[in-house]
Amino acid sequence: METTTQIEKIEQFLIGITESKEYLLKEYLIFSIRKNFLHYLSGARLKDFEIPLYLKDLVEYVDEKFKDSNITADNMLDYMLNNDINNWVFYYDVTFLRPVNINSSTRKVRCDRKLFMLILTGYILDCFKNNKIDIQQIVDNEQLNYETNQYGLSIVNHVEFKRDYFIIDNKAYLYNILTNVSVLEFTDCMPGFARIITEQITNGDILLRLDERLALPVNQAISYSTLNFEKFYGPQFHFKDSIFEKQKNIIVHIDNETNDKLLMVVKQDYDSIRKAAFLHIEIETLPYIDFDAKRTHCITTFLHGMYYIQEDCFTHIDYTKNQYSFADYINKYSESTKGILIDFYAKKELHYKIWCVENGRYSREVWYNLMIVSLSEKYRNLLDEILA
Repeated sequence: METTTQIEKIEQFLIGITESKEYLLKEYLIFSIRKNFLHYLSGARLKDFEIPLYLKDLVEYVDEKFKDSNITADNMLDYMLNNDINNWVFYYDVTFLRPVNINSSTRKVRCDRKLFMLILTGYILDCFKNNKIDIQQIVDNEQLNYETNQYGLSIVNHVEFKRDYFIIDNKAYLYNILTNVSVLEFTDCMPGFARIITEQITNGDILLRLDERLALPVNQAISYSTLNFEKFYGPQFHFKDSIFEKQKNIIVHIDNETNDKLLMVVKQDYDSIRKAAFLHIEIETLPYIDFDAKRTHCITTFLHGMYYIQEDCFTHIDYTKNQYSFADYINKYSESTKGILIDFYAKKELHYKIWCVENGRYSREVWYNLMIVSLSEKYRNLLDEILA
């Protein structure tokens, strides 16, 4: 059992790892796997727990620092067991690290050192990685090497979508942590939004964020999803002709059980190049949050489309996350404060676009399908109420 001095020594070692450049280079990548790393690693048993190439430098760094720490493997493992919030260390301990042996009265770490270092590295990533989604922090650290538009999106018309990543120029990019990656069908091999773009959009451009922190060579692509039971049920949609008396029209529907709101803003505009009237159709999720909650910010889903009335088609559809300070969000949600209305926008740098299709002709059905796969069920129901 560790003494206080040993515990302090172990915690200093762990904190030192998390402050290293080797660790910081991999933190966001592992966060974006959307699964505890030790859980993800458990599926690698048939590969003898090979160290993934993308973690090789970090595991070697942890190994080097551990050699210099004067901490025993047993003390470190005991500490991990006592402090593992995800309960995966116990599985590795009794199965691989210190398996129960009826012929031995002692339990010592006797596994391959590489496996122990991989599990230690995984433990550090699971327990210490930054799990807080902060768009400002993501933007500040993004590595966008391709040409982008003003929103940080790059044209990727040759993209190949997979379940957990997409492929561009022989690189596999994990989907951004804010991307809705729910599938349309039980065994689908790509997210719902990607399925619709692939099968229902035949012209125009596809735009995505290409953050190099989430990129790996294709032969190191990370696949972590298992079958889930999320099922898509899309109601029939009839896009109604509307007559708007105002330049900007605001519609709000609320879920009576949760008090979550769905905001739709329809703004009339005119395209002087195409000499045609069109509508900006904006949809934003407004979750209810207790006004006394101790939060610094709130993130919403924002969907925008440009609908040309006479041509009966969309030419632009995008998916964005908005981050508001908590105080601004409360005022926005409340619809009761002068100066901050319900259609108040997030700051430009926190209006974080994730994917977009544009410069094509997209049917009302495509628009609706993209809205449905981008919203959770309660917001889908509210959208159907608005469109009924």
